[in-house]
Amino acid sequence: MRMFLPAFNYVCMLMLSVITATFVYTMLFAPPESRFSYVEVTSLFILIAYVLFAAPIQMVLHRHPEKFRRRDLLVYFIGAWVVCSALALWIDYGVVVFISYKVYLFSFCAAFIYWLLDSVFLKKKNQS
Repeated sequence: MRMFLPAFNYVCMLMLSVITATFVYTMLFAPPESRFSYVEVTSLFILIAYVLFAAPIQMVLHRHPEKFRRRDLLVYFIGAWVVCSALALWIDYGVVVFISYKVYLFSFCAAFIYWLLDSVFLKKKNQS
């Protein structure tokens, strides 16, 4: 059973990250009249973004694992900001996305959530 523990930890970390980031996103961007389907679609997009973009970054950063390393948080933030900005430009928010504090705030929150849960669930040694 121990051989399934890393996969279980990763799935727990990923699901908690998606749930928390979806909550933050709906608090920042959701219109008040939004329904549950809005939350479902948002969580699906966040899950896809985490799996496609954050997981590869995570694999590179796990070559030298340390819990709560600030450099990892910075790398996650830059990655989250690039993805959020690209998605905002793709769905026609325009260049205003670069002066909107909400994109920076959500990028930092998404990176912080992933970094925190990654450090708690997946990294074993603490060298700080």
